[in-house]
Amino acid sequence: MASKEEIRAVFADPQLDGMDELYQCIGEMLQDGAVFENAYSLVIAAGGTPADTWIRFCVQCATRFDDPPEESEFLAVLEEFSR
Repeated sequence: MASKEEIRAVFADPQLDGMDELYQCIGEMLQDGAVFENAYSLVIAAGGTPADTWIRFCVQCATRFDDPPEESEFLAVLEEFSR
C-alpha cells in the first residue's frame, strides 16, 4: 500500500488544472466549521469543475501507484491540502 508521503507527492504534482479550486471549495466549508466528510460530499455532489477535476485526478492517480492507497488515506491527504 502507498505511504502517506507517496500520496502527498501525487497531490503535490497533480498535473491538472482545477485542483486549487477543489481545495478552495472544500477549504471554505472547513473554515465555516464543516466536517471534512460533509464538505467533500457536498462539493462532489454539486458537480461542476471541482467534482470533474477530482474525478479526473483520481483516474490519473490510478496509474501512479503500484499498490493503490486505501480510500481513507487518499481522502486524508485531500483534507490536508484543502486546509
